[in-house]
Amino acid sequence: MRRARRRGSIRGPEVAKSIRLARLWAAGRVVLIGAGIAGVVLIMLFFGFPLIQDLITGTDPSLRYVPSLQADFTALGAAADTGEIEPQEMFLTDFPIKNEPYIAGDQIIFTTRHGNKDVYELDTVVLFDISSGEARILSGVDKKYDNLLQPMLSGNTAVWLDSMSAGGGRVVGYDLSTGTQFTIKDYGYAMPRLSLSGELLAFMQWAGDSTQRLYVYNVRTREPVTVKLYQNNPYGNSAASVSGKDLVWSEYGSDDSAQLKRIVFADGVARYENYDLHMNVFEPKTNGRDIIFTTTRNAADGSLMLSTNGGEPVLIAQNVSNYGIGDNFVAYTKGERVYICFTDEQNVFSLTSDISKTLLSCANGRAITYYDVTDGVLADEVVMYAIVR
Repeated sequence: MRRARRRGSIRGPEVAKSIRLARLWAAGRVVLIGAGIAGVVLIMLFFGFPLIQDLITGTDPSLRYVPSLQADFTALGAAADTGEIEPQEMFLTDFPIKNEPYIAGDQIIFTTRHGNKDVYELDTVVLFDISSGEARILSGVDKKYDNLLQPMLSGNTAVWLDSMSAGGGRVVGYDLSTGTQFTIKDYGYAMPRLSLSGELLAFMQWAGDSTQRLYVYNVRTREPVTVKLYQNNPYGNSAASVSGKDLVWSEYGSDDSAQLKRIVFADGVARYENYDLHMNVFEPKTNGRDIIFTTTRNAADGSLMLSTNGGEPVLIAQNVSNYGIGDNFVAYTKGERVYICFTDEQNVFSLTSDISKTLLSCANGRAITYYDVTDGVLADEVVMYAIVR
């Protein structure tokens, strides 16, 4: 008599099918677990263990933390064609030489040769009024040495260098309201580079073969301050750049390194702020918020970078000839063309066309000056100026 099948029992074919399903499920679990492990490993490789990824890709681990040099600025063509900027010529037949024209508000200051026509010396300081188109020679200017260089203007005060060709000279100030000249500082070595903003004048001065002093001078109160004394420093430092909000410069090292230094002025107090931008910072310039610099001692061999309040730098341009900074823009010369880069919008405009040859002279506030040397004649220098918004 055949035994009755118990409830829940399974026939032979069904058993085989169940075994196959069980094996497939087991295999699937292995695949899922393996995929999960692989996913975790990949996540850890890219996020948890970057050094392992560096070993796999052959990357120098230190390079993982260097800001990417990718430009956020887009060239949009000629600014003059867009109506953004309308350059004008400073046309002055009486002064064919217009040395280092510097614009401040609606006035341009420059030095020229006006006295002894037989000797090439810059002996005169001229002030040009943009609104009237008239120029006047500053009276009472006492030239003690060979050339008057680096003229600058802020409010009722002008400054320049009275420089000896063999080295040495003096930093000079001039009160426009009274027409009187005064000496700010004598120097016996290399010519300092001046930076003027509001009432503050800043410059780095050599005081020997390995000694430098960083000076800040108040042109209104005529009080000097030595911010820092560098001794036994044969490598030198960059020029200083001052604004109404900060002072910046770079300290150079024996390995051709350059580190940014910054003093911030706030609430009547000056404080040091140190930044590690993960790259060399040569010849920084500031407008109080934006700091621009080059990555090499010679700007033409490196990159022009922009950092806002010490933030991660971004690339503006490479291999520039010179550069300057205004309230909300950077100006630079590259390939005999002058460019304007608006830092708040991250747009770049070419100020001139490719058929002209130009060279930036000054960027300050909301304006710039530059030379047009297309005709190649330097005996009668063509100086252009433009208000940048």
